[in-house]
Amino acid sequence: MKDSDSDSIQTEVSDKTESAEKGGDSAAVFEVAKKRESDKTEKRAKTDRSTKTADKSIPAPAVKIDNRSFLALLIRSFVSFMLISVISVALIVLLALWATDNGRIDFIERNLADYQADLESGRYSALPIRRILGDAGWLNVVDVQGNFIYSSDGEERAYTQSELDCIHNYGSNEIITSRSFRMPNGEFHYLISRTVEDDADGDEQYLLLDAELRIISGSISTTKTKFTQKELDLYTYNSRHDGHSIEKYYFTDGENGFYAVYLDTNKNKGVTPYLFVIITVVGIVAMLVATLILYIKYINKHVQRPLKALGSAMSDFAQNGYREKLAFSGTKEFEQLVDSFNEMVSLLDASEAHRDLLEQDRHRMLAGLSHDLKTPITIIQGFSKAIRDGLVNDEDKQKYLNLIINKSENMGALINELYDYSKLEHPDFKLSTEDTDVAELARTYLASRYDEFEIAGYNLDADIAEVPLVCRTDKNQLTRVFENLINNFFKYTPQNSTLCLRAYSEHGNAILIFADNGDGISPDMYEDIFSPFVVGEQSRNKQGTGLGLAVCQKIIAAHGGTIKLNPEPMDGFTTQFEISLPLKDSE
Repeated sequence: MKDSDSDSIQTEVSDKTESAEKGGDSAAVFEVAKKRESDKTEKRAKTDRSTKTADKSIPAPAVKIDNRSFLALLIRSFVSFMLISVISVALIVLLALWATDNGRIDFIERNLADYQADLESGRYSALPIRRILGDAGWLNVVDVQGNFIYSSDGEERAYTQSELDCIHNYGSNEIITSRSFRMPNGEFHYLISRTVEDDADGDEQYLLLDAELRIISGSISTTKTKFTQKELDLYTYNSRHDGHSIEKYYFTDGENGFYAVYLDTNKNKGVTPYLFVIITVVGIVAMLVATLILYIKYINKHVQRPLKALGSAMSDFAQNGYREKLAFSGTKEFEQLVDSFNEMVSLLDASEAHRDLLEQDRHRMLAGLSHDLKTPITIIQGFSKAIRDGLVNDEDKQKYLNLIINKSENMGALINELYDYSKLEHPDFKLSTEDTDVAELARTYLASRYDEFEIAGYNLDADIAEVPLVCRTDKNQLTRVFENLINNFFKYTPQNSTLCLRAYSEHGNAILIFADNGDGISPDMYEDIFSPFVVGEQSRNKQGTGLGLAVCQKIIAAHGGTIKLNPEPMDGFTTQFEISLPLKDSE
C-alpha cells in the first residue's frame, strides 16, 4: 500500500475513533479497520501479480535504498566504522613515522654501515650516535695506521697496528671467550677460545697465555707471540662486557682508507622495533575495540531500544491488558512496527467500544422487544379473560375480538421483522444479486401502491429518471427497503402529506430520495435513527417495531451502498432519506 493510502486510512481510522469516543460509533471504526485489512490484502495480491508480469516483460528497476530504512542505517554505521578505523590506523602510522623521522623511536634497527655515505664524506658529527650506539657509546675515526682523526665524545684515542688487529671487524661471526685460572705453581694463565658461527665443522680454537701474556700454545692462527694488556683487553672486550662490544668498520673516502672504531652499548638493539610493533598493534586493536563499542552502542540505540520498548509494551498488553500507544522516531522499519502496534491498539480499542455498543444495543433491543410484546399481550390477555368470564356483551364482543386479532397481528409483524433483522446480522447471510434497473424497480413498486396512497388520503410526487440505473442488487431485499420507508411514511405522517421519490444518477451512483412534508424527526434522534427499536419521537405509543430503518441500513450496506437521513431536506419537505447504490458501469 502506498504511503498516501496508508495515511488517508489511518486518518480515517483516527477520525472514526474520535467519533466513536464522542458518539459511540465504534462500529464505523471497526468496519474501516476491516476494510483497511482487506485493501492491504488486495493491493498485495495486485502487486504480486504485477511483479510477476513485470518479471516476464520488463527488466527489474535498480534497487533504491530509502535513507530512513534499517538497511541504510546499517550501511551508514558500517561505512562510518570502517572510515574511523582506517583514519585511526593511518593516524597511528603517521605518528609512528613522525616519531621515527625525528629520532624519538628507533623503529628500524640502525647500524654504522647504514651511514657509510656520511662516513665517506667526512660528516662524522651528523651521525646519530645515540641511536646507533646507545647512550654510553662512542665513535673514533682513525686512519689505517691507527692515527686519531675524530672522536664523538671528545676523547682522543689512537691505536697501534697490532691493537687495530685485535679489534673485531664489523659483521664478524667470531665468538671470543676468555677466562683466567691458576696453575699448580701459583701462576695465572689465560685461555682464549674462538668459535665461528655457522661453521660446519664447529671446531673451537684457542690460545693459552701465561701470566706475562705470552702465547704458550694455541690453534688460533696469529703472528703474535705475546699480547700487551691493551691488546688483550681489546681482543677479549666483547666477551667480558655483556651487551657491549668494540668493533671496527673499514671505509674509504675514495683515496684513503679509514677505520671507524666504536663502542656499541645499545643493549636493546633489535628489541625496540619489535616493541614498537607490539605497541602499535595494541594501539590499533584498542582503537578498533573502542570503535566497535561505539558502533555497538549506536546499533543498540537504534535497534535494541525500540525493540525493548515494543517488547515491554507487548508484554504489558499480554499480561495486564495494558494498552498505550508508543511514540518512536527512527528507522522506517521500526516506525512501521510501532505504527502497526499502535494501529493494533486502536483496533482493539475500537473493537472493545464496538463490543460495548453491541452490548448496549442488545440490552436496548431486549428492553424494546419486551415492551413491544408486553403491551399487546396484556391487551390480548385482558380482553380474552373478559370474553371468557362473560363480562363483555354481544354487541362489544366483536369489537374486542377485532382488537385481539389486531394486536396478535402486530406481534406477528414484530417477530417477523426481528427474524429478518437477525437474518441480516448472521455472518452467512448473502444477497442474491442480479443486474437491476433501480429506476424501473422503483417505478413498478410505486405503481403497485398508487391506489393505497389515494385511498389513505396521501399524495405522491415521483420524479424517476427515464434512463436505466443498472445496479447489482437483490430485488427482493431492495423492495423491502422501499416498503419499510413507505410504511413509515404512512405510520408517522398525517393525512394529506406528500411523499416525494426521486431517482437519478450522480458521480457513478444511483441516488434514491424519499422525502415527506410530515411532522419531521427531532434532531436529537439523527444519530440513533437507524438503531434497532428506535421509533418516531423515541416513544412507544406509535405503531411500529423500530426495526424498519435498521433493516434498511443492513440491506443497503450489504449492497455496498449507503442510506442516510439528510439534516437539510429539499425545500417544502421536513424529512429526507437518501440511498446511494453503485452503478454497475462504475464498478
